[in-house]
Amino acid sequence: MISVKVRDVTSFWTDSPNRRELKVLLSPEVHGTSPNLGMGIVNIPPGGSGNSHAHLDTQETWFIISGFGKLIVGDEEIDLEPEMVVVAPKGITHQIINDSQGDLKALFIFSPAGPEEEFIRKED
Repeated sequence: MISVKVRDVTSFWTDSPNRRELKVLLSPEVHGTSPNLGMGIVNIPPGGSGNSHAHLDTQETWFIISGFGKLIVGDEEIDLEPEMVVVAPKGITHQIINDSQGDLKALFIFSPAGPEEEFIRKED
């Protein structure tokens, strides 16, 4: 069994201008789990965003935990609110944006896993 508490996971803060906090909760790189799934939590402060990018071989899915913002996937834009799921298919450019006054927190899921490895603190 694998059990992970969010409070026990080391934060990874990305650099400006797309500053946000990420915690990788599940990754085959760390946990030896299936290569089919990677997941974590992202917290985006007001006015913050992820960078616009695509994953050629991975679908990214978000479950919005709290807060509001928007997600741009390809040429579509959707308003985000708590308790909704949004999917960016493989190879489609996407960007999550917090245009609200409070934090935006979401669970991110990669299938298959891989992109989350960028946000794992590796010990030297």
